[in-house]
Amino acid sequence: MSNTKIFLIISLSFLTGCSLFGCSSSYRSDYGVTHAQLPKDTRTFNDDFEHVWATVIMALGNMPLDKIDKEKGIIKTGWVQGYSQTRKARSAITDRFLEDYWKERYKLTITISGNIMASSVTVRCQLQQKPRGGSAAYRWERVKSTGEIEEEVLRRTEELLEEG
Repeated sequence: MSNTKIFLIISLSFLTGCSLFGCSSSYRSDYGVTHAQLPKDTRTFNDDFEHVWATVIMALGNMPLDKIDKEKGIIKTGWVQGYSQTRKARSAITDRFLEDYWKERYKLTITISGNIMASSVTVRCQLQQKPRGGSAAYRWERVKSTGEIEEEVLRRTEELLEEG
């Protein structure tokens, strides 16, 4: 390639900016964060920190709370145990006679940050499963969260904030 072609390509890339490379051009909110940067397990509310803090604790309901640090804005729950709705231990034939789902447990880490105008809530879920039988039934295996649990906590928080 000649130097002229290289110069034209570089000039064109500077003139077109991020649109050439597929970067989002989402607008900035009042708080300096673009909406495209917020992950799906984070939500921003137009309420002060104190109100959002109390509402998140109410949204957790009867979950056991292991650690509450208001200064750092962190709430950690204990393990909540139940059965997986996605994984079965045996075949469809045995499931007809037995509710044979894998055991599942999760715990949440919720981070709340904000000021008197707005607050941001991030929910992280550590999810583990184990089968009902065999030698694997003695070990919890970490699995990737589907995001449903995190979304449920954020949805309940949003509903409670809208109510009052």
